[in-house]
Amino acid sequence: EGRHVTGVLARKRGGIDRMAFPARAVVLASGGIGHLFSVTTNPGEANGHGLALAARAGAVVADAEFVQFHPTALDVGEDPAPLATEALRGEGAILVNSAGERFMEDVHDDAELAPRDIVARAIHRERASGRGAFLDCRKAVGGDFDGLYPTVFAACQAFGIDPRIQPIPVAPAEHYHMGGVLTDANGRTSLDGLWAAGEVASTGAHGANRLASNSLLEAVVFAARIAEDIQGLMPTPRSAFWNALDSEPGLPSQRNIEERDAITVLRDTMSSLVGVERDADGLKRALAAICKAERACARISIRNMMISGKIIAAAALKRAESRGGHYRSDFPATDADQEKRSYTTLKDVEAVAKSACEELVSS
Repeated sequence: EGRHVTGVLARKRGGIDRMAFPARAVVLASGGIGHLFSVTTNPGEANGHGLALAARAGAVVADAEFVQFHPTALDVGEDPAPLATEALRGEGAILVNSAGERFMEDVHDDAELAPRDIVARAIHRERASGRGAFLDCRKAVGGDFDGLYPTVFAACQAFGIDPRIQPIPVAPAEHYHMGGVLTDANGRTSLDGLWAAGEVASTGAHGANRLASNSLLEAVVFAARIAEDIQGLMPTPRSAFWNALDSEPGLPSQRNIEERDAITVLRDTMSSLVGVERDADGLKRALAAICKAERACARISIRNMMISGKIIAAAALKRAESRGGHYRSDFPATDADQEKRSYTTLKDVEAVAKSACEELVSS
């Protein structure tokens, strides 16, 4: 209601009856956006719903363009993709292409130990060129693999790969979203009555490129701050606003074929055009493709995924530089004048998407 969040409106899947949960405080802890991409390490529940819910309610979103890709997910067609831990490269494993050529030495002084975004882009380019990318652990780990790295070993074995004697096929996978719903140091969003914690939030703690494991620490610290902050709030009365809020009819429990196809378009588009490397033309085409796919989506839950995809693509289009997890091939340098956080609302995103679609049509 205006700047106030007064609760949650829910519906059983496939049902027509709504359930209203008036609340003095609503805390979003819905996770990230990994399943907006076709290759991700995230579970299926990380699908951008929380980000879209907040944006639809009018919350400010920050740093949405900054998406981190883990460079070495197993390229075996599994969803989510299993990880080949970075500890393997720390152990001395090297990255090679299908010809057995080591390629990271020509990319960065630290070779395989370069920052995640640099390694991810190098692997992306090798794969895009058709040369493929593989993590070769045979010399560094060899016969000790199953004892030292049992989880990775089991994942490889499940797909017929023996990493003791074979290089592991790898690909970059969406791993973590540094952006999200803007919060202050107490987890408060720009809407009264709404807090956010974890990956759905953008506290600013991760900058443009999260350091490994900092997200767990952030979740613990900010969740505790939120719990303290919401103590003693006055109860929220049931509102007359509820009855007029949602007129969506009851829908079948299963997605229809058009919605399933729309999700496939979204995930493929995000990976190919809003992924490890981006440029203005690709981002505009991504926005147009997502807008078109969105028109086939009947249920709000699927539209939420489309909205989150548009938020990320629009933010990436507006940042005309490369920084951290955001790389623009048409603006590969870092611009000192853009060394600041970005902020957007759903209204801004829709305007950017509309402009991109109109530009593509006119050209």
